[in-house]
This record gives sequence, C-alpha cells and structure tokens, in this order.
Amino acid sequence: MKKNCVCGVTALLVFGVLCAAEAVADEMTVAPAAFITSPASSLAWTGFYIGGNGGFGWSSSSVSYRPNDAAAQAGTCGGVGKGKCIPSAGYSTVGALAGGQVGFNRQINSVWLTGVEADYQWANLTGQDVSPFHLGNVANTNMIADLSIKSFGTARVRMGALLANPFLLYGTAGLAYGQVGETLNAQSTGSGSLSSGGFSYKCIVGGSPCFSGASSGTLVGWTVGGGGEFALTSNLTFKAEILYVDLGIPKETVVAQTTLTKTSPSSFTASLSAVGFVVARGGLNFRF
Repeated sequence: MKKNCVCGVTALLVFGVLCAAEAVADEMTVAPAAFITSPASSLAWTGFYIGGNGGFGWSSSSVSYRPNDAAAQAGTCGGVGKGKCIPSAGYSTVGALAGGQVGFNRQINSVWLTGVEADYQWANLTGQDVSPFHLGNVANTNMIADLSIKSFGTARVRMGALLANPFLLYGTAGLAYGQVGETLNAQSTGSGSLSSGGFSYKCIVGGSPCFSGASSGTLVGWTVGGGGEFALTSNLTFKAEILYVDLGIPKETVVAQTTLTKTSPSSFTASLSAVGFVVARGGLNFRF
C-alpha cells in the first residue's frame, strides 16, 4: 500500500513539473535578455566571492608540568612531605564557531581551478584538565588548566578539480592565527608551606590558589584541509569543508601566590601540547 502511494505521488509530481515547464516555454518563447542567466551546469568559476559559514571545532590536548626551582622540586617530585609529581593529563577542547570568508577563483580550464581564500571565525572552543597530586607539607592539591580559543582565522590557497561542473572538489593549505587564552590554578585542601634554595610557597585553605598563572595572546601556525563546493545557481554556491588548524605549543608559568619572607616565589612551567584542532563547517558563497 505504501509503495503504491509513493509511486502515485511521484507520478503526480513529475507530471506537474513537466506541465509547468511547458507553460513557461509557451509564455517565454522570446525571453528578455536581461533575465537570461547561465545554467549552473555551464558555470564559469573565475571571479571574486564573499560568504558566511558555521560549524564546530574539537581537539585532544595534553599538559605537563616541570618544577622551576628547589622548592617546587622538593614539594613535588622531590618527595618532601609526601610530595608527588604533578601528573600529565589529557583533555578535550570542543565548541561552536561561525564567521565569514572572502576569496577569488581562477578557472584554468574545464577541469582545474585555483584560488585564494581568507576567513575569520568567532569561536567558543574550551577545555579543562584537572591533575590531582600531593603538594609537599600541604595536602592533596588539584592543578586546574583551562584553555580557550575565542577566535581564529586563516589565509589559504585552494586547488581544485571540477569533477562534474557545477561540483568542485578542492584541497587547501596556508597560514592560521588565533586568540588563545590559558589559566592555571593549584587549589589545595590544606594549609602549609615549604622553603628551599631561596624559593618558597605558602598555601592557605580558603585563600587564593597556592599557584596561579594566566596568559592570552595571538598564536600563529598553519592549516591544511579540503572540501567540496556546489553551485546552486550561477551566483550562489554551497560549501562544506574540514580543516586541521595548528597554532603551535604554548607555555605558561604557574607562580606561588604567597611566599615566606626573604624568599622568591616558587613556580612551575606548564607545557601544553600543540593547540591543534579540527574544524568542520558549511557555508554559502555569493559570486560577483
């Protein structure tokens, strides 16, 4: 029964489309030249375009910690007061993104196309790692690392093939940059202090973090990927692509917030893995 209904509806739709096409042909035997546009199947791709896009980004990241002085070493890997090394750990960074792009295509022949494209994305990619350890002479402590990517952009070359015009399949690569922020805080469940080699730290329950650090800045790297673009009309195209963006390896110093008298603040260096993430997005381009 369902099959017969589907066949009947399909037949009616086909009949309706054929009747509509015949009516348009009868009415427009001589159409005004101003209303004639090239069909998408014979689209010429050369020219400028502008558009918008949206999608998601995600990555797997990790962070490791290295003591910078005698007090930091003694209170962790040195084993003083049951101290333990701060463990390395992995975490995910995910979020949505949206932005725009502008570019230029040059169609070399009926098959090959090259061009350039630049884009800028507003993003909300965030991730957090919690590394538990025992801080010497204090108590159980958590080193909390937060990473955020608030925006990024790329400037790329594209090389593509018109497998079946109006469908373009392309690869792309180029420069990438992004606004990356990191914050790190060591929160302890107890109070205590340690001094060694002219450096010290002091933790107070309910007070500020034992150690803290933060930075925000623009990192520069590279990107590579590929995608497809389909001409919906002679001026409007739909694109879908996947990029891998690598913004390099950031480092942050986590410094003791309170110290003992006549000593310098103890600290750790936090080394994050490369800020690399995958972008999957779709968008529309308007060709001039």
